[in-house]
Amino acid sequence: MLKENEMMTYEQAVLWIKDYIQKTGKSQSGVAQELGISPGALSGYIGGHYKAPHTITTKIEELAAINVQKKVAPKEPEFVETGISRQVTNAIRYSHLQGKISVVYGDAGIGKTVAFRNYLAKNTLAIGVTISPTYASITGVNELIADQLGVRERVARKQTAEIINKLRGSGRVLVIDEAQHLTVRALNHLRCISDESGVGICMIGNDEVYTKMKGSGRADFAQLFSRIGMRKQVLVANITKEDVQAVFGGYVKEESAMDILYRICRTNYGLRGAVNVFINTAAVFEEITETGLTKMIREMNIG
Repeated sequence: MLKENEMMTYEQAVLWIKDYIQKTGKSQSGVAQELGISPGALSGYIGGHYKAPHTITTKIEELAAINVQKKVAPKEPEFVETGISRQVTNAIRYSHLQGKISVVYGDAGIGKTVAFRNYLAKNTLAIGVTISPTYASITGVNELIADQLGVRERVARKQTAEIINKLRGSGRVLVIDEAQHLTVRALNHLRCISDESGVGICMIGNDEVYTKMKGSGRADFAQLFSRIGMRKQVLVANITKEDVQAVFGGYVKEESAMDILYRICRTNYGLRGAVNVFINTAAVFEEITETGLTKMIREMNIG
């Protein structure tokens, strides 16, 4: 074990890098890339044949220091149930048990995705996909669902038929996060999959997903909108002091510091913004205090 400010010897660096390769399961080539050197250079260094070993020893010291920092770096608070996470969970559970479509929509950064991931982690029959603009089309969303179900067919019509067959009678639920990215045609396609398979689908996203499904009352959107069995709007205004206490209470002792985190949660930064301020404050000041949070807010330019 090295003391603070003590430099690694060549022998210590070789032992550390060998141990690092073994514990991480990374290849020697991969570790060489991390160090910014060629695989041949690392091999020569470990074998004692590298002409300027001190240059690589310095790089190994830096890698070792970074890994120590990663181990002690503050982590996000563990998942706890909040009023918003309960609404997300209830919507997914409704779709799961009833085989219907539900929609959770509203402000960003308030815990919808965290609740979605928590449900997936606890329910093996739940299938979750996250939509990005790249996968916004029928082809894109089909590809994501097919990968989750182990469907290898790539011809669109046959792929959809196989997805439906895999879902029918499976007791599964399909959860779509960031659903606002989906095109209206893709949303209608998912409605058809739900109709034909009998499997419920929960759409999670911002206000746009609900607006798309509602279609401003147009008749051609009626089939899609009429299938929504449960709709829940969640907003930063729904975040309570009890929610903030549940998330941060195990880490924050000062009531004034808790008030600051609560105020952040109720802005457009949401719970996600409060978590970011919390993590950065813990990293810089170790303890979460009103003074530390105030300084970090100023540093992060959060007004």
